Amino acid sequence: MDKVTIALTYADGSTQTLPNALSPYAADVLVSAVTNDRATPKPKPGGTWEDNLQAVSQMARLVTHFEAGLDEQIGAADAAGGPYTDRKALGIAAGMQRSRLYRILGKVGRPTDRKAAGGA
Repeated sequence: MDKVTIALTYADGSTQTLPNALSPYAADVLVSAVTNDRATPKPKPGGTWEDNLQAVSQMARLVTHFEAGLDEQIGAADAAGGPYTDRKALGIAAGMQRSRLYRILGKVGRPTDRKAAGGA
């Protein structure tokens, strides 16, 4: 199977080439997510079992990293807003229900009690 190498260019002009190449399908899905393309790409027909299995494995790892990053970013956004954080807006931005938002806040060490959240 052909592999796709990902190169990142940062705002300061520095670049980084990722050490592990992705399967073409995993790369297509990643680009679709980053560019906010609403259409999820379809796998190309004719791939082998091993190729498809590798793409599934790579995408599962991407999802795991994105979910962990989302949790940490939710905690950082909540902390940045202090006691006046608009948690309803935070939940809407994250696309999740209040109960899940509060579970994540608890998981990352943010108080769910607004009185205890006073800038902590």
